[in-house]
Amino acid sequence: MSMAPLLLIFVVMYFVIIRPQNRKAKEHQNMIAALGKGDRIVTNGGVIGTITDLQEKELSIEIAPGVVMQVSRPMVATKIDAPAKTKKVVAEKKAPSKTKKAVKK
Repeated sequence: MSMAPLLLIFVVMYFVIIRPQNRKAKEHQNMIAALGKGDRIVTNGGVIGTITDLQEKELSIEIAPGVVMQVSRPMVATKIDAPAKTKKVVAEKKAPSKTKKAVKK
């Protein structure tokens, strides 16, 4: 009976800390495996660049026109998705404004 609280604490720790951490690591591995040429990324150091070449363990990224650096794959923090234009923004550009001007009497 004295082992039950200890076992319960371990189970709670597993579901609160360990399992989400493993899930996040798996998602990061899948993101790194899916990277391709032309993808924009951010490294763990905060460097933003576009992938120009892929090797097994390293990526070549262009951080400025003509400036290419190599980083190891695990150092990629996130992939930057291009913002999609919404229909509302496109509709606003096409539709003329129908505001009425105030008339002074």
